[in-house]
Amino acid sequence: MMLLLATVVNYMDRQTLGSLATYIKADFHLNEEGYGKLEAVFGYSYAAFVIVAGFMADRWNLRWLYAIALLVWSVAGFATGFAQTLLQLQICRAILGAGEAFNWPVAVNIIRRIIPREAQGLANGIFNSGMTFGAVLTPLMVLGLVGPHGEGWRQLFMLTGAAGAIWVVLWLWGTRGARGAEIALPAPQAVNEAVVIPFREIFLLRIFWITMAVGLAVNISWHFYRVWLPRHLVVDLHFTDQQLQYLLIAFYLTADVGSIAIGYIARRLVTPERSVERTRKLVVLAAAGLCLLATPVAFIPSRTLLVPLYCLVGAGLMGVFAMFYAFVQDIPPGHTSKCLGLIGATAWLLNSQLHPLVGRYADTHAHAMGKFAPMILVAGILPLLAALFALTWPEQRRGERTAH
Repeated sequence: MMLLLATVVNYMDRQTLGSLATYIKADFHLNEEGYGKLEAVFGYSYAAFVIVAGFMADRWNLRWLYAIALLVWSVAGFATGFAQTLLQLQICRAILGAGEAFNWPVAVNIIRRIIPREAQGLANGIFNSGMTFGAVLTPLMVLGLVGPHGEGWRQLFMLTGAAGAIWVVLWLWGTRGARGAEIALPAPQAVNEAVVIPFREIFLLRIFWITMAVGLAVNISWHFYRVWLPRHLVVDLHFTDQQLQYLLIAFYLTADVGSIAIGYIARRLVTPERSVERTRKLVVLAAAGLCLLATPVAFIPSRTLLVPLYCLVGAGLMGVFAMFYAFVQDIPPGHTSKCLGLIGATAWLLNSQLHPLVGRYADTHAHAMGKFAPMILVAGILPLLAALFALTWPEQRRGERTAH
């Protein structure tokens, strides 16, 4: 539950910028490319620190590491409400990215330590659904606290930042004693029974490169939707900023259902005749199929049709994410978070390069489908590539958990 809540706070702090993009662009005099560069500042910082986070999460006490990281990103989110210049805003976003980079390496490692392997897909789906819970709460708060002309947007950043401080207190109180010791470091018997290999040999493993391919595809797709779907809905499909908040609620709620439901399905489909690996392949392929529902944007740019289809795409993306984290958790012990950090850094570097280019394209092109629609189409296809890579995952003998 605390991992879920941390991820909720994470996405509230992150997604507030996207929900307030129209007002922030006006206050800081940004065009679409300028907004893309602002998103890139967060991305570059995240990419740099997610590698640091990966190495620290495999070595440090996770109880304290999680608390410190969440406090850092919450302070950055709170300070955003006081930014008066673009430089100040960029600095806040950079610090936010540095702190938030620790969430997934730490949370995925905690799940690996305390949850049985066959149930990890469901656990990943539950904790990762915090992304969508946070993204649902943010537009609700925008509707309740921000005026029609953007009044109160600074207070919203302060409120989401303050939520993180409350989480830190609850986390340190709830993880005292034996439970805290279990989370802090891996169980001695788990380390002794596992096959431990040097980190450099990870790069010789087929499962690492499969996981890298899956992670890049799903991360690029999801973060394109996170950043640019709101602009697509407003600019291409002509929804108002008020309507946008309701549409984002629907998108992220559906994604949340997908995250938990697909993780649950992955848990239920495992049988003595159907291995964990085979189940994951089937589930990730089905989830990727949902993401292809974005393709009508190329042929039927209808608001009535596209909005519910985009919601189902969100469900599919969250399902692919749940399986991706399960693949990372099969990386040999002691290297889970480092590998997640490397994959995350690569994905965020690519995303950070793409965001300004997408904004520039939107500023200079007026395609018949819409300024953002061509990229929406490509982003919907990427999860299928992730699923195809996942199908090459090697089968393990029952009870085995070693490198291939």
